[in-house]
Amino acid sequence: MNPFTGIRKPFEIKHFLFPKTVIARFVARRSIKGAVAWAVVFGIFVSAKAIGFVDAFPSSAAREKVFGSLGNNIGIEVILGRAPHDSSIGAYVAWNTLIIIAIIGSIWALMLATKYFRGEEDTGRWELLLAGQTTARKAALNNLGGLVTSLAAFFVVISAIFILLGRSNRLDFTLSSCLFFGFSITLGIMMFLLVGALSSQLMPTRSRAAFIASTVLGLSFVLRVIGDITSFHWFLNISPLGWVENLNPLSRSHPLWLLPIAGTCLLLGILTVYFAGKRDMGASQFADRDSSRGKFRSLNSVVGFSSRITRTSSISWLVAIGAFAFFFGLLTKSAAQAFGQSASGKHLLGKLVHQAQLSTVLTFLSLVLLILMTIIMVYVAGSISAIRREESEGLVDNFLVRPYSRLSWLIGRVAVILLVVLLLGGLIFAALWLGMASQHTTIQAHILFQAVVNALIPAALTLGIGIWAYGFLPRLSAFFAYAVAGWSFLISLLSSGLNINHWILDTSVLSQISLSPAHSPNWAIDGILLIISFILCALGALRFNRRDLESE
Repeated sequence: MNPFTGIRKPFEIKHFLFPKTVIARFVARRSIKGAVAWAVVFGIFVSAKAIGFVDAFPSSAAREKVFGSLGNNIGIEVILGRAPHDSSIGAYVAWNTLIIIAIIGSIWALMLATKYFRGEEDTGRWELLLAGQTTARKAALNNLGGLVTSLAAFFVVISAIFILLGRSNRLDFTLSSCLFFGFSITLGIMMFLLVGALSSQLMPTRSRAAFIASTVLGLSFVLRVIGDITSFHWFLNISPLGWVENLNPLSRSHPLWLLPIAGTCLLLGILTVYFAGKRDMGASQFADRDSSRGKFRSLNSVVGFSSRITRTSSISWLVAIGAFAFFFGLLTKSAAQAFGQSASGKHLLGKLVHQAQLSTVLTFLSLVLLILMTIIMVYVAGSISAIRREESEGLVDNFLVRPYSRLSWLIGRVAVILLVVLLLGGLIFAALWLGMASQHTTIQAHILFQAVVNALIPAALTLGIGIWAYGFLPRLSAFFAYAVAGWSFLISLLSSGLNINHWILDTSVLSQISLSPAHSPNWAIDGILLIISFILCALGALRFNRRDLESE
């Protein structure tokens, strides 16, 4: 409005540069922060492993000895792959980190792809982007462009960290090897990002698309394991994760294995764009059922309803963690023997659990439970994210119009999460016990039971922080919950190789918990953490009862 005449200026439509790439730039802006964050986390993880290894085994003879003790263990090969034939620092760093980063990064990437390809479509937001001068295939190509841009930023950041790490006199990695290591990680992650993108065109919902993509990742892992631990080494040649392992960055690199990875990425990208143009909005190549028989028995209570809508994911978590615990129960005896036969291996394991003089069986079990603690914390964080997603998508509005209060709805959801956490604890105890008993590994039942109960405390605190954030900062609730799990696990890993200030260590939930059975559980600390969790949950629930519902 002109202050002198009082006449409003006519509305002007802004003309944006490059309107045909607006979707790509939109997706890149929203996903690039997460990509950079993961690059920093992985870079710090590799740095801690490299520096810690050099500090523990400064000589070539010491490294050859630890490779000989750990490389002949089937359980270690299942997780990390076949041990390298040379004892160089680069070989150890790549062997100890490449597959772990590839798996974790691939899970993040496929979830990211299903979010932007199918998740945005499920919520109706994709229609707004398609309302412009574009087609479904051009929009899919833009979407891929935005996600690939984020991976490019991932590559730049993680390679820069590797280059700075390689300039250390004790490591002396070459510039080309650092770039190849970063490129190997990035391209391996891109494969499963494109698997998620393609499955989003084939499946009717994001959850089913993520399930299919996760199944492909799981089958790839199984094929890689068969190739590593059996005489059928050719299985590595048909497994995407096997291709990544065969690259051998930082030591005796084989760049030719980039060809099948790049070819697979190109094929998946072409199929994604092709199928995007073959279907209507909201449709899929494998259509969902239009109707099903009504089942109303579980809809009479909040807990029943919450159990019903989360049963698929809950059962999946129970099966996966139960199988994981049983596998490590089988592995405990052989792994403990391998570490026990090597003073250097025993020293390495002791640094991970901060205990030097103890039975290797108990020490290895403490490491297993540390991993399981983190996995359960991730489950709780995912459940908090699901609660927030129901609110942001407007689904909870339909439930709250029934004669249920907000508090009863939220308490019902929290009760289901706690029930699943308790079931996970019981399943872990039974699976570990059965696995160790089958290998004649003896441990007193009450010691194992106390260790499992102690391992559930971080999940309770994660729940408390997540519900508090859901009440006061709902849009950041998932971030807070996942940050608690990720930061705690990262600090635990770094503390095994670096001398970290105790103020930083205290910010990790896992640092507050005694790693049982290597240490006796500190029930006083556990009780305090449970009280804090209850208070945080209560504050978050009361705040949720008073605030307005917030969309995305």
